[in-house]
Amino acid sequence: MNYTLTEILSLSLDVGEAMIKCGGEISRVEDTIQRICKSYGVSYIEVYAINSLILATLRDDHTSVTESRRITYINNNLLELEAVNELSREICKQNRSRKEILQKIEEAKRVKNKSLICFGHLLAAFSFTLFFQGSYLDALFSACIAFFIYLIRTYFDQKRINQIVYNFIVSFIIGFLALCFSKIGSLIHFDKMIIGDIMLLIPGLSLFISIHDIFKGDTLSGTNRFIEGVFLALSIAGGIGLSLLLGGLL
Repeated sequence: MNYTLTEILSLSLDVGEAMIKCGGEISRVEDTIQRICKSYGVSYIEVYAINSLILATLRDDHTSVTESRRITYINNNLLELEAVNELSREICKQNRSRKEILQKIEEAKRVKNKSLICFGHLLAAFSFTLFFQGSYLDALFSACIAFFIYLIRTYFDQKRINQIVYNFIVSFIIGFLALCFSKIGSLIHFDKMIIGDIMLLIPGLSLFISIHDIFKGDTLSGTNRFIEGVFLALSIAGGIGLSLLLGGLL
């Protein structure tokens, strides 16, 4: 089946957009778009991507087409990213229609093991609390707070709420619940619970990817993602600080 440049460009950007939205590196996104277009027989390909925009141009002897995609929401989901990466490899081996690709992308978005994600929240909070010298009782209450974090995250992901707003609200709730639990008895330490739970919010992946992008030569994208990571960290500090302030500890 012969595809037009417009169709090839649109389906390749569908894959690239899906990769960015689930946390893919910019260099990998650009490389994937180029590989997909080449697999359809396109020789001239120009791609420019940052974490909020993809701009690409395809050209043959008679036609030139350009298309852009605005990225407004990013949610780091490595399971979805793995599924989209596998889809891109399948496309390069055997070309697909855009309808098939969009269907596969929707299937990738549904690749979620909710019970495993919930267990990961509980285990991480429990373990980090112990790591930072909290007691087993502290760790247990920290895991309870982590369950609330999981529920809130699930709701916010459905509503596509901005990550900075999400971090601020969740960190405030962490501080508030930790202070409430600490009133139960003197053996419960709110600071250990807080530090164990905020580790679930630390934007370590965003900061790592930003450094990776910078070393790959995508300085603008890496800088944007690094600044985003800094603001995410500040929103966590703001939420915790507000809860402590209202609790009379600041």
